Amino acid sequence: MPLIDRFLLGIKGVLEHVEILNRKRGEAASSPRVATIYRDELILNMVTLCFFLTIHSVVPYLSQYAVEIGATEAAVALLGPFFALSALTIRPLSGILADRGWTKRLLAIGAVTSAAAQAVYFIASGPELLYVGRLIQGAAVALFIPASFQAASIGSRETVISSLAWRSTVIGVSFALGPAIGGYIVTHLGYRALFIFSTTMALSASILSLMINSAKLSRPVVSIDSDEKSLGFMSAGFITALASLLLYSSVYASMTLFLPAYHKEAGMGASYIAIFFTGIAVSSLVSRITFTYVLRVISVEGTAILGMILLSMGYILVSIDPLSHSILYYGIIAGIGSGLAIPSLQVMAITGVPQRRRGTASAIYTAMFDLGNMTGPIMIASIAKTYRDMIGISSYASLVALMPIAFLQMLRLKRSLNK
Repeated sequence: MPLIDRFLLGIKGVLEHVEILNRKRGEAASSPRVATIYRDELILNMVTLCFFLTIHSVVPYLSQYAVEIGATEAAVALLGPFFALSALTIRPLSGILADRGWTKRLLAIGAVTSAAAQAVYFIASGPELLYVGRLIQGAAVALFIPASFQAASIGSRETVISSLAWRSTVIGVSFALGPAIGGYIVTHLGYRALFIFSTTMALSASILSLMINSAKLSRPVVSIDSDEKSLGFMSAGFITALASLLLYSSVYASMTLFLPAYHKEAGMGASYIAIFFTGIAVSSLVSRITFTYVLRVISVEGTAILGMILLSMGYILVSIDPLSHSILYYGIIAGIGSGLAIPSLQVMAITGVPQRRRGTASAIYTAMFDLGNMTGPIMIASIAKTYRDMIGISSYASLVALMPIAFLQMLRLKRSLNK
């Protein structure tokens, strides 16, 4: 309980900061239309918070739940691929529908679908039903995330960077709250109580999404930076972001599956893994809040490289002794890195794509996360036979995610020197 108290005090401070900034924005708003847009943005952020709480409160403990109901190492490794299979299949259609004005409906349907996945987890008595739940959860994410991404990608480059930064911060809040709440519920009430909580969050997201004014999701743009002249899906920034996200998500999916399972196998309770993931989440949230300020000093690409270096350093240190109490501090390093890297990749991917195609772009971009979920754990499990070895390979593989961005920067440096 003291851990939760300290954590909630920190989150309270963050939310007070957000409230002050929103109040200032509200004072600057001079027309009812602008005020309505700010209201709808706030609701959209609340929808995003509730939806991602559904995800982040469950994911750190799902592999432990699988071990408890009899899953083997190979069975645990399949949890990610089943999720990614349905997500990859549905995302392209979801992105196209978001570009055609279905954003609000996709948000609501995606949240309800997520609630259905939690219900399947609740009744699962073996790995087979968990796989069904993961398929449904993948569909939910595929419906919701491209629509959420598209809603935050309306406007000029500066507006999009600001919106994506706020969206990233809200996701960071859910990433911070989720493991703490989930760990507390699992420790004191059990896994099924956790699934009841996550179902409630998903249904709340669905109800809130229906309150958004559809005009916010299709409002006209005053200026678009290089919108029609951009290379779109063939731009170097978009392709680089795809490659880095694919590699990063392979590592992240593997770590979130194998580290908790290794702790469970070693006889450690859920509370310690809750502290670990909460530490990652809080540090990630702090760096996400400072993201726009970092961009004033370093380029988007430079921020992404810095984030990837810190993330790799944290994961490699964790792999040295996964059962050590020191992994909490190493997780904080990884969290700071991810809080800088992920928003940077989002900006690199989206701002170079014409606005009318950003729903499709977000579907393609986020599909890399699904592909990483599907391929990463299976590839690593095929190489290593124990959870400890899987963690080690995953951590060093994080260095590979840095390579596409570094290669892009080297090419740009070479061009500038030739000029």
